[in-house]
Amino acid sequence: MAISFFSAFRLDRLVVALVFVATGVGEAAGSGVLVEAHRGDSINTPENTIASIDLAIGIADLTEFDVRITADGELVLMHDSTVNRTTNGSGAVSSLTLAQIKTLDAGSWFSPAFAGEQVPTMAEAINAALLGGITPLVEPKTGSALDYYNEFVSLGLSPSDFRVISFDWNFLSDLNALDPSYNLGALGSGTLDQSTIDTIQANGADFISWAHPTINQSVVDLVQSNGMEIHTWTVNSPSRMQELIDFGVDGITTDRPQVLRDLVIESSRTADINGDGFVDAADWLLYNTGRGVDMSGLSLSEAMAMGDIDGDLDNDIADFVLFKTLYEEANGMGLSTLFTNVPEPATVTLSILALGLTMMARPTMARSSRRQTRTKLRLT
Repeated sequence: MAISFFSAFRLDRLVVALVFVATGVGEAAGSGVLVEAHRGDSINTPENTIASIDLAIGIADLTEFDVRITADGELVLMHDSTVNRTTNGSGAVSSLTLAQIKTLDAGSWFSPAFAGEQVPTMAEAINAALLGGITPLVEPKTGSALDYYNEFVSLGLSPSDFRVISFDWNFLSDLNALDPSYNLGALGSGTLDQSTIDTIQANGADFISWAHPTINQSVVDLVQSNGMEIHTWTVNSPSRMQELIDFGVDGITTDRPQVLRDLVIESSRTADINGDGFVDAADWLLYNTGRGVDMSGLSLSEAMAMGDIDGDLDNDIADFVLFKTLYEEANGMGLSTLFTNVPEPATVTLSILALGLTMMARPTMARSSRRQTRTKLRLT
């Protein structure tokens, strides 16, 4: 009897999942703002290094890095024109070979913990990012569009694998001519009006990345009405991050990706746990994996991936109720009844276990208790 009870319990979950599929799926309430780690997680690691990229993985959606060309034509990560500030060497990047640059220590200036960190090539940085599931956001400082195009081709990259941003809109135009499918962003600052947007679009840019001080709701609306994304840089104040999130910007570049990630999660609570743009059976199954899991020590993003929808680092009845509410908002009113035969976590789960034991001794009472439990769930 106990075996058949728990088999039925699992079957209830399967039936709910099948009903989700049969009734279709709904768009998520909001996919959130893209978190763009400026030179990697540069507040906690030396900028423009593999370490900074690695630390941004799991926090940021994109990792931005600056690229310059060496004396022997290799593309390496470096913001400044010289290696002086961020390595133990000196001299212009353009006057040093790759072999010379590879001998430099790019970590000790930041902390002894990063002693021996090398200056990576663009290829190494892109591979590290993609391996970690984060999108490279490449900002060329020197080198021609052809230099970058040849490197992208040699790496076998798909245009969807990376983005390129530049203050040099002519560079973007040249790169767009080589491959119009590349995702290109125009960097800029100051006034952003329709005339400027027209110029940016004429140069082949697909999105805009603008200095945040002049970004307000009307600017966001204007850019998006032109069918373009609006990203902002470089934002480290949590209050300004929140303001820009509320404006509806598409992405924010920051030195503090974890702070921004937490704000994005808080601002875009959704039942779209797997982030595919839909609230469906797949999200319900993911939600269930987090029931009863100890989430202490997890980040908000990690906890949310395990069903902590309300952001209090657990997966409890409150999250269950919120999931039902958000599912209904995404798919239509009344569809939360799909959950009425599904046990809630914690208290209700324990009740079901008790019912299972009762069934073995008193089948009639057990059937009556199950009816009462279902009635209670319909009222929640």
